[in-house]
Amino acid sequence: MKIPSTCSLLSCSHIPPLSFSLCFPHSFRFLLPGTERCPQKGVVKQVASKLLRALSEKGLALLVNHGIPECKMKAAYRTFDAFCELPEETRAKYERNEGNYGYVKPGPSKCTDEKEARHVFNVTGSGGALPDEEVPGFKSAVDELARDFKQLSAMLLTALAVGLEQSPDFLLSKHSHMLEPGNESTLRLLYYPPLGAPAPGLTRCGAHCDYGTFTLLAQDCEGGLEIQTPYGERWGRVGHLPGAILVNTGDILANWTNNQLPALRHRVVVPEHCGRGRHSIAFFVHPDTNAPVEPLDTKIAKANQESAPCRLQKKKRGVLTAYHHIQRRLRETYAS
Repeated sequence: MKIPSTCSLLSCSHIPPLSFSLCFPHSFRFLLPGTERCPQKGVVKQVASKLLRALSEKGLALLVNHGIPECKMKAAYRTFDAFCELPEETRAKYERNEGNYGYVKPGPSKCTDEKEARHVFNVTGSGGALPDEEVPGFKSAVDELARDFKQLSAMLLTALAVGLEQSPDFLLSKHSHMLEPGNESTLRLLYYPPLGAPAPGLTRCGAHCDYGTFTLLAQDCEGGLEIQTPYGERWGRVGHLPGAILVNTGDILANWTNNQLPALRHRVVVPEHCGRGRHSIAFFVHPDTNAPVEPLDTKIAKANQESAPCRLQKKKRGVLTAYHHIQRRLRETYAS
């Protein structure tokens, strides 16, 4: 089986773009739980149908015209670049705490035996310091992106609930504290420094499935993201479309849907020509820690092809809370 090139993957419409400008009036907004305005049913159903089809058939959805300006992404890239250029002892002041908040320097992968060549800064609801004194503008760049990603996530959660034949607020009500205490959602800035040449045992991000409901991923044009193709036989490259945001299913949404929306294994590899760095921003959407996660009876129309599910999904499913799920996954990931 031939792995498609970065260009052919998109040109063959393997991941058809989902345009929000075609589905939403410019004045239309989704709001978080507790607000007065409600989405228009016809609009939500349009998005729900396209989103469920993409996630069930391909494991990914590609969002365009989503309302988050690319200039905000680039501003975050620049501020994180500046942070990564600080002396190591300065960066160490902001290292990851027990609540998963903070900086993680390049080092051994928690998913594989490889070494990950990447800088990470996690922003979570557990709270922590931001290097605004050393890098002016860091906090404002992060705050703006956090607000925009939460807004986009609210849209998608509403659409997913309707597509799964639940009330529009079924998922929103279980994600009401994103980036607040009592919720494990995380905004992650990533910088993969340039490398002279690929080296044995070195990767940019080891193969894994995401823990939560879904992940939103913005990335620059450097490439390297790969997903596991059907039956886990091969890895396929995911192309880059300027300004687009990728959506991929996490373990919890796979559990909610009885794996009808599978959590795909994915990784970031070192490209053959790696003279430049790579930037990306991930927003990991998690339910509130006390939210029950019980498989739904909803039957999603059978996809044309099955995507390779995360191997961890083979375990027996039942009712659990988001807290129990994330703690189990953290124990599995950090067991070594």
